[in-house]
Amino acid sequence: MLNHFKFTLYSSLLGSFVSILFILANNFLSQDNLFEFWEFLLTLFIPSLTSIIFAKIFKLRLMTFIAIGNLTFIIPILGASFGASGSEPFIFYALLGLAGGAFWSFPFTIIFIIYNYTKK
Repeated sequence: MLNHFKFTLYSSLLGSFVSILFILANNFLSQDNLFEFWEFLLTLFIPSLTSIIFAKIFKLRLMTFIAIGNLTFIIPILGASFGASGSEPFIFYALLGLAGGAFWSFPFTIIFIIYNYTKK
């Protein structure tokens, strides 16, 4: 049970880091008030790169965390950042990534529980 809680905690932290790094890169690359296509492509690598680093540091499953990082990036973060007015506080995106990482960890947790239950 504790392993599932730690998995959800790590996934939440991953979502928060993905969100923070994306917003920082987005703000840095769009200082000229233009967010060009090559800049967008550059920011698309942030979730995967963050997930790889995060999985290596904490010695976690790489493919699972790449999936969670990219899903968290696509659903809550990307939609909120492009649909936002620009006056949202920075902490809003960090909390959104935290919630998104926790949300996307639940399907993987359920799969792991079912797999471990049927394995016995």
